[in-house]
Parts: sequence; C-alpha cells; structure tokens
Amino acid sequence: MKTRQILIADRDKKTRSNVSKLFENTHYEVETTASAAYAIAKIVKNHEPIVILGDSFEERISSVDVIALMRKCNKNLRIILVSDDSSLETLRRVREDGIFYHALKPCCVEDNEELFSVVACAMEGLQPA
Repeated sequence: MKTRQILIADRDKKTRSNVSKLFENTHYEVETTASAAYAIAKIVKNHEPIVILGDSFEERISSVDVIALMRKCNKNLRIILVSDDSSLETLRRVREDGIFYHALKPCCVEDNEELFSVVACAMEGLQPA
C-alpha cells in the first residue's frame, strides 16, 4: 500500500503533537513543522497532498498568505485549516483561495474523529459532509 503523506504546520508544539498522534498506527506518514517557509518548501519539493495548517507560524506571516502561496505552488493541494481565531473575513478569503476544510482546534474525542474523517475524505478526493 502506498504511504499517504500529511504535513502538519503550526507554531503551537502541543497542537502539532496532538494532531500528529491522531495518525499514529495508521497508514499515514506524518511530518510536523512550526515553519511556514519549511512547509511551503516541502510542498514545492515533494508536492505533499494533505496539509493541516494552523493559524500561526515561527515566521510572522498570516495563514491567509501561507494558503495563497501554497495554492500557487500546488493547485491540487488539499489544505485543512485548523483555527479557532479566524474572523469571518479571513475565513471568506481562505475559502476563496480554495481550502479543503476549516475545523476548530480539536479539544475532545469527537473533534479528533472529525479531523481524522476530513483527512480520509481529502485522501480520497471527496468533499466532507
């Protein structure tokens, strides 16, 4: 079976760790980073299919700008934005840029199940319900 890759990019180490743990003991290969620049470079080099993107990074760059850059690098990229702090204007802009899904940061088992299901949909090329 082909390994399926997920890149998790978020400044918050705890969030990266918690989201990464969702995919332990699965067929997903997970890489994490706090750097938006690293995430973009990784997409350019390897064309990662799924990115779980937080709302802050080591660099002082907004998630809106990161999404726009990622979209220019790979139009087929499936970006899942995980953010609690997005304004309606920000959400409108990232949806126009073509994110796959927006989720709140997981805080309970049901949230984890939602994120896991969204990644599965993204891998299959399906739209989440």
